[in-house]
Amino acid sequence: MAKDKQPVWVGKLRRQLKKAGEKDPDFYRFGADDHKYQLKPPISEERIAAFEARFDVSLPEGYRNFLLWAGDGGAGPFYGLYSLETSEPCQLPDYSGGMVLPLGDQGCTLMTGLILDGPDQGRVIYYDEDQCGPPTIMREPDFLAWYERWTREVIAGYDDEEMYFGLYLDGKPQELMELYEQTEDIQARVEIVESCYKFQTLPVRQKTYFKKACESEQNPELRMVLIKMLSHFHVPGMAEQIGVLWDFGAYPEAISVICYEGGWKVKEIWWPQVLEKMSSLRGHPFWDACDIFSILKEHPEIHAGLLKDQLYREDLDQNDRSVLFHCLSKLNGREEVLDYFLDYLPDEKNHERMEYRTLIFAIWVTKGVQDLRLKQLWVDLLDKFRTTQDAKDDYKGSQMILKNGCCLGANHPFGVVCSNLMGCLDDFGLDSRGAWKLLMDNAQWAGWKREHGHES
Repeated sequence: MAKDKQPVWVGKLRRQLKKAGEKDPDFYRFGADDHKYQLKPPISEERIAAFEARFDVSLPEGYRNFLLWAGDGGAGPFYGLYSLETSEPCQLPDYSGGMVLPLGDQGCTLMTGLILDGPDQGRVIYYDEDQCGPPTIMREPDFLAWYERWTREVIAGYDDEEMYFGLYLDGKPQELMELYEQTEDIQARVEIVESCYKFQTLPVRQKTYFKKACESEQNPELRMVLIKMLSHFHVPGMAEQIGVLWDFGAYPEAISVICYEGGWKVKEIWWPQVLEKMSSLRGHPFWDACDIFSILKEHPEIHAGLLKDQLYREDLDQNDRSVLFHCLSKLNGREEVLDYFLDYLPDEKNHERMEYRTLIFAIWVTKGVQDLRLKQLWVDLLDKFRTTQDAKDDYKGSQMILKNGCCLGANHPFGVVCSNLMGCLDDFGLDSRGAWKLLMDNAQWAGWKREHGHES
């Protein structure tokens, strides 16, 4: 195509890309912080021709026109698109259908590519450079259709980027429901149901439709998929399906139902099974399990010692550990896990700024536990954190009197740590302003420590 008059699709695509950026202004979507929804300037015919001659290839029309009219890389799925001249066509070891041009990085060894020849010429392909799984060819007929779908789904707020955009069926909730109605093929229906996970929420009409389909479905595989999807979207009435999920080994989905849809009685019945599977859980399923124990905190058989083994897991990330600590802080019998926190609280690696929330939750677990070692530990931690700039800034705020007669609360990370530690020591028997003032005054603080037997 001669580059003389801009095609209509270019303006539409640029408008969609602008809307996509407006939908995600903080670059929350996976990879967006890299490309920031900005395309690089288009490339010339001469540079494209030189690239084609150098590697003896012909770029598919859709991608070629994108380079000419839209941009030479930048905004795109995952971490965005490479510029043309930064890539070299290659033959994938596990795909013999044609040469592939790398288009972008999906993270780790996962890649996006464009098939340059053969029966699938022009289509986008996902592949793993380490060949840990077979390549997947996208459904869209060419690069432009694949790219345009991405802009639509960003605008719609679909949550599928991190779960691999393009692997699910295209379509809105209503369209997927209609596809389900139009086919009797079990595998096609399974794919339709699993494609619903790209939505952040499922409309009421689709929830009602798929729930009725689930109730009447005789095929065990499809019924299982429907139960899991409906549980994911917290559809009411799934509590009676817990046993079905458990028998299928769908423990995260079953625990989600127990947590969100099951009342006290359901949680009371299922908590022993949840505890049995807890060590295999991470992320949201683990958080749901912790919530179940938090809700059952007054149950006579629930106590902190039940979760002691979870504290020593090395596979939990900071979020998992924070949720676990928060759960333990609500349970009876916290002295049963005290030894762990006597080691955790003074450990320097847990005093990083990025760890402060988890540290606060750990402090909550120990608050109210009667042990002389704890009191000395709290004082030692205050000695460390009271000298930080955060604490000094929050002290200044604590001395300000607002119009409603209150003072500013602690809001800087290490200042919040200090505030919680002071709470463990009952704010030294003072109000908030007085407690902060004592902590910041070296002489008063040293006097308080001597009076209470905490000599340095």
